[in-house]
Amino acid sequence: MRFVRVLNREIQESKRTLFIYSLTIFLVLFFQEMVGAFVTRMTGNLFSDSVYEGSFPGFLFLGGFIITSMVFAQDMFSRTGQHNWLTLPASTEEKFFAKALLTAIAYPLVLTIIFTLSSVVIEALALLFFGNPFTMFNPFGPYVGKMILHFIATQSIFLLGATYFRKAHFVKTVLAVGLIGFALSILATLFVRIVFAPYVTGMFGFHISLNSYDFQNHTNLLSIGEWIGNIVYWALLPAFCWFTAYLRVKEVQSTDAVQ
Repeated sequence: MRFVRVLNREIQESKRTLFIYSLTIFLVLFFQEMVGAFVTRMTGNLFSDSVYEGSFPGFLFLGGFIITSMVFAQDMFSRTGQHNWLTLPASTEEKFFAKALLTAIAYPLVLTIIFTLSSVVIEALALLFFGNPFTMFNPFGPYVGKMILHFIATQSIFLLGATYFRKAHFVKTVLAVGLIGFALSILATLFVRIVFAPYVTGMFGFHISLNSYDFQNHTNLLSIGEWIGNIVYWALLPAFCWFTAYLRVKEVQSTDAVQ
């Protein structure tokens, strides 16, 4: 199957980088856990805090966003790599979805495996040298699955940024998200000011005064707002970003990536 070969090409070209990244994760976890085990041993405490739950979100979100931001850098905007990518015997859909699925789905799953295997080795060494209790990373914890779902939803923003910005993809995407968030916060403030006008005092430093009866009357409105927000966050946002990013890749391919 051609799509599988495109996926394999992406993996083969990234093997060295992925190995270095995996080794970095292991060394960071090893250093943190060994220092914690040593301190626990010296202070006489029976238990030490696990570093895995605290480190996993950072590598998942920050690391994943940076990797996603760079995924199209060489193939779309580098003269040394765009020729090979453009002449690759595969459709635009196959090229795009190979990178998108690897960064959105494969990355968090592989990261979870790396954390699990690393914790087994590190905890065994901590138990051997310091007598530290064996507390490995739990890949089936409810917070792990929830964070992965949040990553899939928000990663789409950086996938879109990776296709639109030629340089400094991650930084420019963060700045763009910040500006859009600031604009949306202003609109939300104006919306609240209009909807709750009878209960609002002041213009800028205003506050809302609702009694229990009035609050109950607006419960349905708040529930509808929450429902709409969930649909936008979990479905519309990823779909919009993926589709727009695909159109951008298709546009660049049709113009030989010369922007």
